[in-house]
Amino acid sequence: MAKDNKDNGKHHCDVEEINDKAIGLHVQVRRRYQAPNKAQYWWDTICRNSSWHRVKYKSGRFGTKCETPCWTTFFGGRAEYTPYKAVPDWMQPLVDEVSRDLRMATPFNSMLLRLYFDGNDEIAWHTDGRKFLGATPTIASLSFGCKATFQMRRMTNVWPPLDGSAGNCIDWNTPQRDFVVGDGDILVMMGDTQKHWHHRVPKERGRRPRLNINFRYIKSGTDAERGQKTYYKYMVHGDEDTPRSYSYKEIMTMRGGMLNFAIPKGKHDVNLEDKSTKCIGIHKSNNSAPLKSSRTFADDTTTSYLIAESVDEMVFMALPESIRKELVSDWKSRQNGKRKAKRQEYGGVNRHKQKKLTLDAFFSSNTDAYDNFKK
Repeated sequence: MAKDNKDNGKHHCDVEEINDKAIGLHVQVRRRYQAPNKAQYWWDTICRNSSWHRVKYKSGRFGTKCETPCWTTFFGGRAEYTPYKAVPDWMQPLVDEVSRDLRMATPFNSMLLRLYFDGNDEIAWHTDGRKFLGATPTIASLSFGCKATFQMRRMTNVWPPLDGSAGNCIDWNTPQRDFVVGDGDILVMMGDTQKHWHHRVPKERGRRPRLNINFRYIKSGTDAERGQKTYYKYMVHGDEDTPRSYSYKEIMTMRGGMLNFAIPKGKHDVNLEDKSTKCIGIHKSNNSAPLKSSRTFADDTTTSYLIAESVDEMVFMALPESIRKELVSDWKSRQNGKRKAKRQEYGGVNRHKQKKLTLDAFFSSNTDAYDNFKK
C-alpha cells in the first residue's frame, strides 16, 4: 500500500492507497480526514437528528426472514422516484465537502447511514456493485466514533450461484485485506473493486458505538427506480408499512445505557489498550488516532465520580462529551438526594430507605433499572 501525506483542500491527512489492476483492488484511506473537533461535531449532529431502524424483511435472494444486524437509515436518491427523502439540510454541507474533496464530477446523491452500537452489530460479506451505480462506482465510507475493522476478500464471482454449483467463490489465493478505520477516517473504494471484492464489518468484542456514512451516486436509467426502492426497503422500512424508528437515546436505553461501556476496573476482562493493528496482506499498521481525548481531569466532581463508582478513566473519556456530562450530573443528583434523605431522617422525618442504585444496575439490559435511576 502506498502511503502519502497530502493536503486535500482544507484537509491535511495521511493517505494510504492501493491501486492493483491485477487483482482489481482500488482503495484509498484518508486518516483523520475529519479533524477531532469536526468529528465530534458530526457525531453529535447525527445522533441528535437521525432516526434509526432495525429492518425486518424477507430476503429475495435466499427466501428467508431477516433483520438487519445493525441500525440503519437512508437519505436521498433521485427526486423523480419514490420513495424519496431528501438529504436533510444539516447533512448537506458534509455531502458537499466529501464530494468536492473526492473530486466527484457529480455530487453524491445517496447516503446510507449505519450505527454499530456495540460489538454485536455487524454487516455481512457483500458487494456494493449495482447496475444503477455504474460500472466503476466511487463509494466513500466515513467513520465516526470507535475504531472498527473493515475487511475485504477477493471473489472469483461476487454473486455466487445459489445452487452451490460454483462453491463459495472465494479467491483463496489472494490474501484478505483488513483496514482498521477510526474516528474521522474515510475509506474510498473506486474503479472495478466492486466487481472483484466483497467487504464486511464483523462483530468485535468490546467495540463501542460507531457511526458510518456511506456515500453513493444513483445514476439515471432503467434500473435506477428499482434500485432506489431496494435501498429504502433494506435500510428503512423492510416489509413493514409503518416501521418503528428509534432515536440514539432510545437505543441506549434499550441496550442498558452507555454505562455498558464504562466498565468498572476489574469487572470484565476487556482489553481496551490502543495497540497497533496490522492490516492483513498489506503489512500496514493502524495509523488512526485514538478515539477522542486521553486528557486528565481537572474537575473535582468528575474525579469524585470516577473514584466513587470505580470507573476506568480511559473508558469514560471514550464516551461522547454529552454522555459524560449526563453521567456525572446523574451521579451528583443521587449524592444530593442521599444527603437530603439523611437530613430528613435526622430531623425526625420517617422515610423508607432508598434502594442503592449503583453502576452495576446499568450493566443490566433491564431498562427498568435505567428508568429508576433517571427518576
